[in-house]
Amino acid sequence: MGKRYILFRGLIRTLDFYTDEFVTILKAQQAECLVVDAMHMDTEMLRLKAFLLAPVCAVISCNNIGLHLELEDGKNIWDRFEIPFYNIMMDHPFHYKKALDQAPEEMILLCVDRNHAAYVQRFFPRVKKAVFFPHAGIELPMRDQERQIPVADRKIDVLYAGGLARYAAEGLIPDLGSIREFDAFGLVRDALEWLMQNPEQTTEYVIEQCLKDRNVMLDDRRLGEVITELRFVDSFAVSFYREQAVRTLASQGITITIFGAGWERCEWESDHVVYGGEILPVQVLELMRQSKIVLNTMTWFKRGAHDRIFNGMLAGAAVVSDTSEYMQEQFTDGRQLRLFSLKEIGALAEMTAALLEDPACAQDLADCGYLAAKKGHLWKHRLLEAGVLS
Repeated sequence: MGKRYILFRGLIRTLDFYTDEFVTILKAQQAECLVVDAMHMDTEMLRLKAFLLAPVCAVISCNNIGLHLELEDGKNIWDRFEIPFYNIMMDHPFHYKKALDQAPEEMILLCVDRNHAAYVQRFFPRVKKAVFFPHAGIELPMRDQERQIPVADRKIDVLYAGGLARYAAEGLIPDLGSIREFDAFGLVRDALEWLMQNPEQTTEYVIEQCLKDRNVMLDDRRLGEVITELRFVDSFAVSFYREQAVRTLASQGITITIFGAGWERCEWESDHVVYGGEILPVQVLELMRQSKIVLNTMTWFKRGAHDRIFNGMLAGAAVVSDTSEYMQEQFTDGRQLRLFSLKEIGALAEMTAALLEDPACAQDLADCGYLAAKKGHLWKHRLLEAGVLS
């Protein structure tokens, strides 16, 4: 009997896009896959239980989907059948405190940033295994007779596909006045200022330091609760620098095409910003194939990467991104992509303009980036590195 896997889809279209890619990879390995519709778990449980009558190698899921399924006796289904549950945490773990506090024994948490893995090891003692699992990319298959468009012939100068999370994050703001241990309003103000001035720092580090500055010493249990309560500052910092990146380019006359939620609520406008609203993940990849430059800013991943980088490379575009420890380890700045520091974001416009003015240089960058991503930054590579595939 070949290898058999269980996956989940149906709740979030971005995560579904990853799941579909995982299924393609597994089926290419001659594996059998049960893809469970997480929107209809009541009816899907019959299919799931039937599939479990034969051995299952692993479950692969994103952001806890299907993690807490139980049998009639209340026993976690993955623990009962002793099936490894590979839980790919696409966001910071502090967004999922309740789920991770109740993690089953069989869960293996795959974190897209090294800092996230360290955070889990400190604040989620119930999680037995948390490992670094960096983002990867997806290459759309070419249609018959289709070829990669040369960079010089692409119609989009700069593409940025990412939303402004600060508007959604407004719904995460707790009743700060109910926090009695410290002045939460003042701490939030100071933490945001610190992050904007020191973008190399993590949100959890800054919140903890702001507490120490107030002589507030909390044990890890309570500190983890406070970080979770105040995690909205992370989204505000991310959004601040995303806006800065776009405005920096637009202010220098560089046209940038953006997609994602939140941009329509910005209080500023520019003739050099083209906003296309929200689109499907596959449409983003198609547009990357028509873009000379793909811009990336991290979701505050200081020791990880983002799939925008690898997707852009695999689409044959020149990629420009803010830097991280992992990116510096994997790439030579200027050969496979261009890297900039958020602290020196003013350099972004000059870097981008130079590529637009020199199509040959941009093409060489794109070609080297494509080969690098194809060689080591596909989701197949990540699943092999994590031991999900053999």
